[in-house]
Amino acid sequence: MKSGKLLYFKNLKQYRDETNATIDTNYFSIALKNMKDGFAERCEQFKTNKSTLAFIVNPLNTNTNDINIEPFGIDAGSLQMQLLGLKTKDLWSGKFTELKSKLEELEVQKCMHIAQHKWAALKEIPRVETLTFGDGIVFQNATLR
Repeated sequence: MKSGKLLYFKNLKQYRDETNATIDTNYFSIALKNMKDGFAERCEQFKTNKSTLAFIVNPLNTNTNDINIEPFGIDAGSLQMQLLGLKTKDLWSGKFTELKSKLEELEVQKCMHIAQHKWAALKEIPRVETLTFGDGIVFQNATLR
């Protein structure tokens, strides 16, 4: 940016060349630095909250002592008791693991269809509500609309 060559800003360079406009590279340098700093700060938040984010993805295998649940207004003791109950009940634990696996598979299918521009095929993928609650909830929601 400081060199004024605008190597990474093709459209801005084209605009400058076509209109003979004066580009304030200092303004863009400051804007880029602010974006870089903001992005670095946001990434640091992800690093800080890594355990909390891991809990969302895999609550059965996360140490609840490592997560920060204060922002969610949840009592830590109550959450630990509920998770303990969930972990000890094989039925719920198995259902949760199965559902998580199915949801991951659906997301992979969606990505594959999008990558291949198969937009019509996206409609054939079952809705998340169907996997979670069964067909009845989807039918009920459709009739309420």
